[in-house]
Amino acid sequence: MTTARYRPTWDLALDPLVSCKLCLGEYPVEQMTTIAQCQCIFCTLCLKQYVELLIKEGLETAISCPDAACPKQGHLQENEIECMVAAEIMQRYKKLQFEREVLFDPCRTWCPASTCQAVCQLQDVGLQTPQPVQCKACHMEFCSTCKASWHPGQGCPETMPITFLPGETRCFYECSYPSFKN
Repeated sequence: MTTARYRPTWDLALDPLVSCKLCLGEYPVEQMTTIAQCQCIFCTLCLKQYVELLIKEGLETAISCPDAACPKQGHLQENEIECMVAAEIMQRYKKLQFEREVLFDPCRTWCPASTCQAVCQLQDVGLQTPQPVQCKACHMEFCSTCKASWHPGQGCPETMPITFLPGETRCFYECSYPSFKN
């Protein structure tokens, strides 16, 4: 953190200091950054560290105002973030945004092949039943629901009932839950 610089009192009337809500230091306006959406103001160094931390940790793709009491609950715009961080951090931010878009898009899914990781389009948009997906990059055909190899006419492994060998169910429940009796 930087410390507030000492200034003679006669300078204060000409160039007032502004308080940063994060570090509580006081700085001249030119060392501060205002978030456009909510008009909250922070020292540029604190805001930069906050944005970089969120991107590096992959915590958020929509970076909110760091003031928990922000009345407008503002978010930083992409151009504001770009002005603050290095190019490789901005590239990570854009990658995180894209990954999140694919995750929540019902029309797209990731190819499950560990060597591929391409984005694949679903054939029948809005269809809730499993459907075959053909990856255009590696040509793997997989199930849209469970991501396993395409299995026509069979249910997905995660939706199929769990089958136990004779005696396993009873032993599991009796050992794990002594009050349970079959």
